[in-house]
Amino acid sequence: MKHSPTPQYHTIIKQTVEHMKGLAIPVLYLNTPSGITRMESLIQYFLSNPSASYQWMQTRARAVGLFFDYCRASEGFVNYHNPQAHRTTFKFFSWALLNGTIDNETATDKLKLYWPSSSLDVSKRLCSAILDFEDYCDNEDIINTSLLRNKKIIKPVDEMASLKFLHTAIKIKKRSFLGHLNKANKLAIKLQKNRKNNISNLGVSGSRSRTVSEAKRFPEELIAPLFEYGFVKDPNAQLLSDQEDLTAKMITLLLFFGGIREGEPFHLWINDVIPVDIKSNDDCQVFLRHPVEASTFIAGENISRKEFLARRGMLPRYKHPIKSMRANWKDLELDSSLSAPVFFMHRGAAILFNTMYIYYINHYRPKLELLATKKGNPIHPFLFVSAGIDHSRKKSYQGLPYSVSAYIGAFERALDKVEVALGITIPRGKEYGTTPYGSRHFYLGTLTDLGIPNKVIQKCAKHRSILSQEAYNKPTNEGIQQKLNEARDALYIKPSFDFLNKPLNI
Repeated sequence: MKHSPTPQYHTIIKQTVEHMKGLAIPVLYLNTPSGITRMESLIQYFLSNPSASYQWMQTRARAVGLFFDYCRASEGFVNYHNPQAHRTTFKFFSWALLNGTIDNETATDKLKLYWPSSSLDVSKRLCSAILDFEDYCDNEDIINTSLLRNKKIIKPVDEMASLKFLHTAIKIKKRSFLGHLNKANKLAIKLQKNRKNNISNLGVSGSRSRTVSEAKRFPEELIAPLFEYGFVKDPNAQLLSDQEDLTAKMITLLLFFGGIREGEPFHLWINDVIPVDIKSNDDCQVFLRHPVEASTFIAGENISRKEFLARRGMLPRYKHPIKSMRANWKDLELDSSLSAPVFFMHRGAAILFNTMYIYYINHYRPKLELLATKKGNPIHPFLFVSAGIDHSRKKSYQGLPYSVSAYIGAFERALDKVEVALGITIPRGKEYGTTPYGSRHFYLGTLTDLGIPNKVIQKCAKHRSILSQEAYNKPTNEGIQQKLNEARDALYIKPSFDFLNKPLNI
């Protein structure tokens, strides 16, 4: 595969299977401290799915091999005394698949893997393949029981140690909180059902083509817990900014209840939000404005945003050469001022965002802006700012424009906190709707469910064409079942179908 990670500690060889005529499987060989060994568990996995395509098997062999490579390469950088080492390693691995391992600024790779970045689809496919394989090992009790009981984190240097490490990384120890027990159990069952629905087509005959699924929509039952638990830092702190991750929570409000795309909040300027008095019955106004050509909307600065930033030695974030500054921007339906209003789906969300914005702009952001200017950074107009410090590089990002990658990390940590609070495991990925991408599907899908006219939804989505929203209009499985139930009730009373109502004499 062109521009893909090169194996370092593993080799995959296509081999035929004895006594199973015509079957060839990719066999994974691991370079361990004890020598070259064959990964037997993966062979058993493939033999249990003989009708699967060779490509399906190869994807799983490649995914497991790359995970082994990453673990071996990162041995010297992992603190194995940290009980979260396994979780952290898997997160770093998935991040490395997506973004590569090469430092863009120095063109070096401390892991010596030299992985290029890959598409989100490829990264998710590889991570999903690992999850499937781990599920198989778990269900078949392949991992040694005594090894699982051992609480000590073992370096993943061979097959069994890698399986144990992977198992611990994926299977979160369930925590039961009495107040959430019933809700958590129901939620876990539903999430597991959704997960099985998404992988049930593996290994069966017929078409393997992908279908548009409800899973793209973020699970509605997780939204309240996400906002309740996900962004909490220290609930006992005196300052609101120490109690919660305000920046990530405000962005999440805009994504879920304003329906904007993942990259769009990072283009907002301070004055793109017009707040209202907290006691007012009106909603605050939020505007998305073209990041290059729109006016600054600053009194006395009747120039484009691009010109305004250029005078300060800065660039618009759209197609910015520095990755941490870059944020995507799609061709929205804008008005004559090159602006588009954000429409809050729920008034409570508008009120909450307004309240948080007033605090953010008056109490939180100025402190970080001051820290940035003291380090020689120019004052910038972008609303959301970073509070992070990279201690390994001894570099502070405090007061600088908040990055997309920082938000994705905050969103993942928020899901981790929800898992702990509810004692459940949340399947991750675009196919489950549990990424920021799923928030827009939730927003526009909910408007569709509510029967909002298509023209109104088009304005809310800021689509140039009404056809663009078709991807968001797919009914959920629950919605389909409800409609079928209503149809069944109508059919039940039709005389022509009375034969279906008669009991069967056995």
